Amino acid sequence: MMRGWAGLGKTGRMTSGIMPICSAVLAAAMAFSVSPSAYADDMGGLWPVKDSAVVSAHEAGLDGSGVKVGMYDMQVVSDYPGLSDAKVKYQVGSFVDTDGEPAKCMLDDGDLQATVMSSDSGLYYSHGTAMLMWLVGNGKGWDGSQGVPGLVPKADVMFVTAGRGTVLMSAEDCQNLARQQVGPDLMSMVDWGARVINMSNNGYMEAKSYEGMLDALRHGVIIVSGRSNDKETDAVVNGSSTDAMTGDPRSWDSFPGVIRNNEVGPDGNIAGISDVADANVNILSPGDQVLMSTYDKSRDMSVDTGGTSTGSAVLSGYLALAVQKWPDATGNQILQSLVRNTKGNGSGEAKLDPGHKRGYGQVDVARLLTVDPTQYPDVNPILEAQVTAAARLSDDRAKWYAQDCSKNPDGIGDVLDDSLPVPCQAGEVGREYERQKAAWKKVEQCRSDGGSDCMRYSATNTADETDGKTVLPDTGDGKDGVKSSGVPLWVWFAAGGMGIVVVVGGIVLAVVLSKRSKKGRSRHGGPASGRGPLPPVNPYSPQVPGTGNGMVPPPAAGQYAPQQQAPYPSAFPQQTPYPAVPYPVPPQQAAQPPVTPGNTQNPYTNNNRNNR
Repeated sequence: MMRGWAGLGKTGRMTSGIMPICSAVLAAAMAFSVSPSAYADDMGGLWPVKDSAVVSAHEAGLDGSGVKVGMYDMQVVSDYPGLSDAKVKYQVGSFVDTDGEPAKCMLDDGDLQATVMSSDSGLYYSHGTAMLMWLVGNGKGWDGSQGVPGLVPKADVMFVTAGRGTVLMSAEDCQNLARQQVGPDLMSMVDWGARVINMSNNGYMEAKSYEGMLDALRHGVIIVSGRSNDKETDAVVNGSSTDAMTGDPRSWDSFPGVIRNNEVGPDGNIAGISDVADANVNILSPGDQVLMSTYDKSRDMSVDTGGTSTGSAVLSGYLALAVQKWPDATGNQILQSLVRNTKGNGSGEAKLDPGHKRGYGQVDVARLLTVDPTQYPDVNPILEAQVTAAARLSDDRAKWYAQDCSKNPDGIGDVLDDSLPVPCQAGEVGREYERQKAAWKKVEQCRSDGGSDCMRYSATNTADETDGKTVLPDTGDGKDGVKSSGVPLWVWFAAGGMGIVVVVGGIVLAVVLSKRSKKGRSRHGGPASGRGPLPPVNPYSPQVPGTGNGMVPPPAAGQYAPQQQAPYPSAFPQQTPYPAVPYPVPPQQAAQPPVTPGNTQNPYTNNNRNNR
């Protein structure tokens, strides 16, 4: 059985074995291969980069400078010419053994390394190489051929190597059966200051990895993922009663708040390999009919479907441009703009495709770079939609994000067959949404009262004040603190009277203490500092997806199921608005003149982990 990074074809679903990760990978049909010289006249395969809005942004100086992007992918071919001047920090990801203890991934040539040289391996491309060049590539290929010019060539990248996997072949298994543990790697990226994290893959989430996802959610870090490149309907949308965008915290590509893309071609149609209803798809991104490698041991390129992997990388680049353009916006506000300003949606409101194929629609990079996102709430809109949708259902999903590990440590069974429970840690997801919502209410109250610097109360800027917990801030409802940022007059009078009492008491106490000369006084430290406790660890042994749990076993080792390109001709159904969010929608801002270089300085005043 192939375990690990899988190429998913016609019958592929999310596969998982000892290394629970599989790619939403690049397709590789050879029918569309062209010679490198042809690209001098035909740049069709580079259409995501040649978008007029992207060209204008680059001409205006937006190139990713000052923006930090995280990537979680397969080992990069470090001497690929297109990455010769990229600013990338490589490091090996976190692995655990079958007992859940830290381990190294051992391959046939030794421990997994962060990168590999073509001269040592005979590989000229890999999945990680292909994804990275869409972000920070310089446009050079092997032997002087055309490569992919990156969307944010000057961005800083932290690349975490999750294993060794090529473009067309499955990943190599760790010989010691070690498996990825994504949580610590996500936390490393957040600590480093990543504003966007690209995960062009999917994989099973152990409960111990929840802390990494929650860390990113709390700090407003944008996570972009893909879906399996297949024609299979998602397991939780097979019937009318389960046809809702609820997220699924058992997999990081469908984890609440994560952007789960499907790929489209230049005509806006979804690629034939994944044209299927999937309620957890929330955005469409360019990924079909793009320039890509023809084979991992070949230097040639071709135009073909790049899968949702490429869609994820391209979207990550667009969002990184937006981060640079709007330095005062939080990641959640940029996500709000993303889903409200998709192509063809001029309402300024987020509208879901009722057919569950197109999510909120196709990313409109022009509006992403011209509509000011700071007008929107600092609340992750995808997290909000998924948590609230789940709460309205009558099955077990209504309980997913309301769990309490002290009451149900074993989690909640799968809606379909109870074979793969949703860990109790998923309750932290719901509490994080409530924290974000309450924090924004306080921002609005502060603004209503005429306060200044009200964004200091937002969820992103108060992420670390909770010590890693989802403690609700003051909402201004009179139940949890002062009403607003302004302090009522009576408080000052009360404080003055109390101050007199304290002073008099202090004098009396000083007199008493002066008459005592006892030794060994107790000393008390101040409040504890730091991040504080993280979500509870997995109370049960990690479960590995397999037979009987709705996940199709992967093909045999070394096999690859080719993904066929089949254009989707039909138009998508007319969109209807998603149920109203609990805060008013700001008026749509008109498009601004061509973009100008954004201020690359940190948008927040405090130099800490909130600054993202």
